Amino acid sequence: MAINVRFEGEIAILSNFARLMNDPRHFDAVRDLRELLDQGYRRFVLDVGGVRETGSTVLGLLTTLTRQVRNSGGEVALANVSPPLEKYLEEMRMDAYWDVFDDSEGASEFLDRSKPGGPDPG
Repeated sequence: MAINVRFEGEIAILSNFARLMNDPRHFDAVRDLRELLDQGYRRFVLDVGGVRETGSTVLGLLTTLTRQVRNSGGEVALANVSPPLEKYLEEMRMDAYWDVFDDSEGASEFLDRSKPGGPDPG
């Protein structure tokens, strides 16, 4: 997998975006996410801790992953957003596109309270 995945109950927390930005495999993250969606996961935290770069690459990847989840009826929250990335999201007027949290625990708690959407038990 190009991205790291850990689970907190029915929530998938995706990370390793900082290293992924300098790796041509960052496009594989979409495939990895599709596998999780196929397993029934619908709530995701994108932990972008360590991502200091701003620009179209990171914005494109985050938007693509989010769109794929939302098109499948899921929800996404961002966690550990650095000040430069937060400023960039505001400048691009994308700050309203995601719920943003200081850490993945806060994002997971938010998603856990929102609506059902875990993997199929069978």
